[in-house]
Amino acid sequence: MENKTIADFEEKESLNIEAIIEYYHRYVATILENCMSNRQDIEEVLADVFVILWKNYEKLDKNVEVKPYLVGITKNLVRKKYRKMNMEKIAENLEDYEEKVSDYIDIQVLVEENEKSKLVQKAIEDMKGEEQQIFVMFYYQSRKIKEIAEELGISQGKVKVTLHRLRKVVRKKLKERGYDYGKS
Repeated sequence: MENKTIADFEEKESLNIEAIIEYYHRYVATILENCMSNRQDIEEVLADVFVILWKNYEKLDKNVEVKPYLVGITKNLVRKKYRKMNMEKIAENLEDYEEKVSDYIDIQVLVEENEKSKLVQKAIEDMKGEEQQIFVMFYYQSRKIKEIAEELGISQGKVKVTLHRLRKVVRKKLKERGYDYGKS
């Protein structure tokens, strides 16, 4: 496969996306097949890769090869897909946790644990995108601060400050409902 630039696929100052799809479809599909196992997810991401390339055509350097753009877009979409899947798993795990709580003999403990769980879940749902990711990655996926910073492309200091601030928010919400966990 010859390396081609964006300019190689231009026609009358627009991008011939059909030609790019025909030329690079198998290349991008192979990358996705090595990263993902669900056929439907692969097809969805594959289509999105070319749509994003087409939508961002005006911003692209016409003399740069197409492959790096496709690889970058593919990598970002796969990450986004896995993040979404992880958030869905966390929601399922929280529901499982709530079901397991019902095994407690003491009804008062059951009621308190269930309410605390819902308060924490609500606090997580109220967090903004990056904040939610940081909180979930640290507390539910047991990821290290360094890993989180690298994956999200932010400093470790920002991760620490964000976690500190989010802990205060969660503590405050719990305290407002009568659950005191020290300083807020």
